[in-house]
Amino acid sequence: MTKLELVDRLARAIAEKEGFYVTEAQAKARGIPWPTLAQRNANPGNIRRWADARGKPYPTSKGYVDFVAWASERFPGASREELSRRALEEGWRVLRVLIGQYLDGRYTNGQPPTFEEMFRIYAPSSDNNDPAGYARFVAAKLGARPDQRITDLIR
Repeated sequence: MTKLELVDRLARAIAEKEGFYVTEAQAKARGIPWPTLAQRNANPGNIRRWADARGKPYPTSKGYVDFVAWASERFPGASREELSRRALEEGWRVLRVLIGQYLDGRYTNGQPPTFEEMFRIYAPSSDNNDPAGYARFVAAKLGARPDQRITDLIR
């Protein structure tokens, strides 16, 4: 697959792991709040911090970037539908940029990471995550091994 395809597949797998696609019925069956935090914030990757090109931090809610609040600030007077659309576009855009940074080795001393290395940083146990489980989940979605270098999937 191309790098662009890889980034897109990683983004979708991360969004699934973060509960972005959970339906109301699924949430009820699991006993979790619905809409999920990822859905409420239009943040498919549950990204904790992000700043614009000038270094201005994006607004957060419950410790995660709130792209709905970002869109409300950036597009005052826009309709609810327009704000939702813009928030979702930005949430997906930022997730893809962040994944690209991981693949380029920005968070792993200049070396492209394995799934395990990426998710030790992306979803650390200090945030009550299971990085190894996260790596297994995402790697399986891409037909890879958790100890495999992610960029090895690029042809």
